[in-house]
Amino acid sequence: MPDVLLDTSYLLPTLGVGVKEITDADLESIRAASKKARFHCSYASFVEILGLVGKESKRVDAKAVSAGMKSLLGSGLYEWTNPSLGAIQLAFELRTKGHKDNIDNILYATAADSKMLFLSLDEELKKFVAKNGYDAGLMVGASELAARLGVP
Repeated sequence: MPDVLLDTSYLLPTLGVGVKEITDADLESIRAASKKARFHCSYASFVEILGLVGKESKRVDAKAVSAGMKSLLGSGLYEWTNPSLGAIQLAFELRTKGHKDNIDNILYATAADSKMLFLSLDEELKKFVAKNGYDAGLMVGASELAARLGVP
């Protein structure tokens, strides 16, 4: 069963925060994929979540966010992980090569170091890692993940 690390964007709908690039079909694909893969999340995502939700606080239902966080942490659907030393070193390498989003660097590096797929919408990061000789093939969108796992 493959391991898949979810980018923060894919956690936001659980908190009641819509992401325009994530369709209902994408969410269905992810639900189907969850039966054929182990989903992982990084605690580093909470730094990004707090920033994004805080920025949108006037348009976000605080009760939905609270319920969503309880679900993320307590549902058992996700395995929570911290980056390893190797992942932190790779994230630092990405930063020194010019990619300025440290959370994305940590998430990509965690997936790469742990031999996971990385479910992400971030085409800029994907181009950056490919251009710098890293494995962009581990970065997948919802439909590509579903196709790789053979789910509708």
